[in-house]
Order: sequence, then C-alpha cells, then structure tokens
Amino acid sequence: MAAEETPHAGIRTHRPLPSVDIPVLRGDRQASRTRQMITTAAVVAALGSGAAAALVLPGLLGGHGEVRRPGEPAVPVALGAPHHSDDAGSAPLLVLVAQRPMIAAPPTLDGGLRPLDDVTPTAPGASTRRTIPFGHAGGFQPALIAAGSTREESQEVIDALTRVLDFRRCRPEDQLTYERDGAGKLMRFEYRADRTHVYEAVRGSAGTLVGRQVEVPIQRTRVTKGGYVGGSLGDALDHNGLGRSLVGVFVDTFSSVVNFGTQTRSGDAFRVIVDEERIDGEFLRYGQVYALEYTGARSGAHQAFFYTPHDAEGDFFDETGRSMHGGWLRTPVAYDHLSSPFDPHRMHPVLHRVMPHNGLDFAASSGTPVWAAAEGTIIWAGEKGANGNLIGIRHADGFESYYAHLSRIERGIHVGVEVRQRQVIGAVGTTGRSTGPHLHFGLKRRGAFVDPARHLNGPGRMMAAAALPAFRRSARELGAELGRIPLAPAPASANAPTPAGGDGFGDEEEVDVPTPPRRH
Repeated sequence: MAAEETPHAGIRTHRPLPSVDIPVLRGDRQASRTRQMITTAAVVAALGSGAAAALVLPGLLGGHGEVRRPGEPAVPVALGAPHHSDDAGSAPLLVLVAQRPMIAAPPTLDGGLRPLDDVTPTAPGASTRRTIPFGHAGGFQPALIAAGSTREESQEVIDALTRVLDFRRCRPEDQLTYERDGAGKLMRFEYRADRTHVYEAVRGSAGTLVGRQVEVPIQRTRVTKGGYVGGSLGDALDHNGLGRSLVGVFVDTFSSVVNFGTQTRSGDAFRVIVDEERIDGEFLRYGQVYALEYTGARSGAHQAFFYTPHDAEGDFFDETGRSMHGGWLRTPVAYDHLSSPFDPHRMHPVLHRVMPHNGLDFAASSGTPVWAAAEGTIIWAGEKGANGNLIGIRHADGFESYYAHLSRIERGIHVGVEVRQRQVIGAVGTTGRSTGPHLHFGLKRRGAFVDPARHLNGPGRMMAAAALPAFRRSARELGAELGRIPLAPAPASANAPTPAGGDGFGDEEEVDVPTPPRRH
C-alpha cells in the first residue's frame, strides 16, 4: 500500500481539550440532519378531454412549511401557479398537497430524550431527579440543551467539569442526571460513562457548581484457581470460570519461556492468584494478578510473581528476581489470541495478490488498554487513513513501534511526549480499515518493518540487589499458595487452538505506518 501523505504543517495530533462544540459523533450528526429534512413531491396526472384532474398526495407539511400538530385539519397548499394549456376548453391545473394525519409519539422530555428510571436525589436541597441518555448530539453542550438545560445552565456545568471530563469521549448510551430543588434550580449534575467512570458537578455553599470524578467503591476478593488445558488456554480459563481476559496476562508474562502458539498441549496445567473486582456484588473485571504458574509437556514448569520494588515499576519476576519481560513488552495488550502474524508475502484472501502484513494483530475486546512496548518518544498520535487512530513511538537503537485501529488515544499522549514502558497510551478498537476489534502492532528498525515476534523477546533485567530479600520472601509465600491450588478437570470437549490469522479479526489490507518527519 502506498504511503499516505503526512499532514501539512508538521504532525497531526489528537485534538486538545476542551471544545464543547466538537462534533464527537459525525455519523450520528449527519443522520440527525437527514431525519430533519422533509421532502414532498407532486405528480401531474394526464388531462382528459375537456376536464382537469388534480392529483392530491399525502404530505407532511402544513400551510407554510410548518409541521402540523396532531388533530389539525388538512390544508391544501398550492405548489405552483395554475397551468394554462394551449388547448381551448382545458381547465387550469392546480397541483395540491394535502396533509396526512400524523401519529402522535409518546410524550418525551424537552429535547426528545426519554427518561430512565429515577431515584431519590442525593444532593442537599434537591427534590427531583431525572436521568436521560446523552443521545445523538453534536457535542456536549448541545446534548445538555437537548436534555432541557438553558444555555447559561449548560455553560455552568461545562465550566465545572472542564478539568475532569474529556468531552470528546461522550457516547449516546452515556447517562445525564439532573437533581433540582423545588424552584427548578440545578443542585447536582452527574455524567455516567460506565460503572467506574462517574463525574459530578455539585452546587456548593458559595452557590457555584464544583466538578469532580466520583470514586466508585470496588470490592476486591482474592481468587485462586487452577486447571488443565484441553484445547487451548483460553478454553481452559473460560471453563474454570475465569473468562478469557486473563489469556493475555499469561502469554505476556511467559512469552520469553513458553511459545503458546506451538507448545501448548492437552494436559498442560495452569494456576493463578488474582483479585476479582465487583461493584455492588456484580462482577466488573479481574484486577491485580499476584502469581501465575504454567506447566507444559513441551515448555516445562514456570512461575511468575508480581512485585513492586521501591522506586520502581511493578512487574512479574521469576523466583530468582529476574524480570519476565526483556527490554520490550512482548505483547503490548492483554489479548485473547493472535489473529494475524507478520507475513511480508501474505496472499490477500479476496484480491488474490501479495499484500504484506507488516505487524502482529492481537484480537481483544474494544476498550482493552494498550501499553507502550518500551520507553520512548511519541512521534505520531492521531488519525492516519486506514490505520484509524494511530500512535507511533521512537525508541532507542533505531526502533519505532506503531499501534493502529485504537478506539481512543489517552489524554496527554501527543507528539513529543516521553512515555515509559507499560504506560497506557490508548485502547483497542476497530477504527480505520479493520474487520473487528484488535490491535495492529507494527515494529520498524532503521526504517524497515521487522517481525515483532523475533525482536521483542530477550532476557529480563535482574532486580536491584537491595530489593531481593523482601522479594524472595514474598515469592516463597506466593509459590506455596500456588502449590496448594487444586487443579480442576479439563473441559469435556475442547476445540483446537485457533491458528494464527484464522479468525478474520485483522486488517482487510496492509496498513502502512510511515514514519512522520522528524521535528527539529
């Protein structure tokens, strides 16, 4: 694929915060405009001998192009002047449009948004509470106005939340909650993106709204589980009630000692110690992983323990204190499986011609965090044609890494920013030319694409000597706890491991990620 032109005047970056009128949902905005357009047409019937006929069609417009309310009578509207025929005796033809009775829609709120279930207000002095979806608005302020806010009130909310809420990430299903006093004055506004991302603006003693992100209480329970592999590690984890989200953790941690693409065998065993996170008793996700064990017929037995040395980033270490990760993260995302490998001679399944696939595709759910594979400097952060949302990082020794199809780019990630290894830089998505949610990870060295699987695997660094005694005590305790975990039987019927590139979650065509020009 030919390289796309680099944006004019430097490097295109992610848009800065915060313009409340940014068209965050361009497709939805266009659809909204289309729905607002009403088209009427008139058909002229052939005239019979000595008589005029007028064809009256049902329409939607009232007397002067206004929408007629239910119950109003039909009003003929002349669409043009009388037509005079050259034939003597022909009557003038007047084309009319008559009103079609409208079906009254169920009552809605001011902006046409339907309310959700309301509960008791939480703000002092508030007497009513109303919750409605964000809807298909063209920006944050238009959404508030559509929900019934005045322009002044919406601006007050925006001013309060500007420093805590990224207005670009609003989605139609997000929820807006208004709590008002008896006089209708706004006492508390809440924006809920999901169960863990809640923001509020509360009227304080000074009479102004003060914004903050709400700390959502999460209950954490330590879980220990183990089992046997039948067809694949993902099937085994799912069979033991762990879902498939931990597959990426196993693969990322043991990638330097276990090749899960070729060495996994039926009868291999795993164990894990992990926090299970819940909100109000409902499962949310798996949190901190404390220890992992994988024992395979081909790979041997391996254990890894998470530890955070003083003044250092937490990581997984083997029992000796050596990091399980080399100079690079082998997998920059906690993925489900590898959906497409590096293949410079790939035959395109549809076009039947060679189209290189210059990277690895990691299939994962949309929104899964994406990490920087190594420390470096951001050289690209924004849209890039078929790549969708793309991030590029320049590393030492002539390496550059690229992360394509992201659903979002993390706040603060822009050209020139220094990032550290394993720092969250974005989230998995399917933007650009993509057939499903995945991360396309490309690696260049001195300007040429290379196979990440061959370069991102090496011996990890040894922990600092001062931290070793405390780490080894922790590793012994966790190792003993792993050994006590019983192994559940393998699934009764297991599918064979998914071959790389066989699930369709990948690039429809090669996605090129040319390096932007250096800034001097």
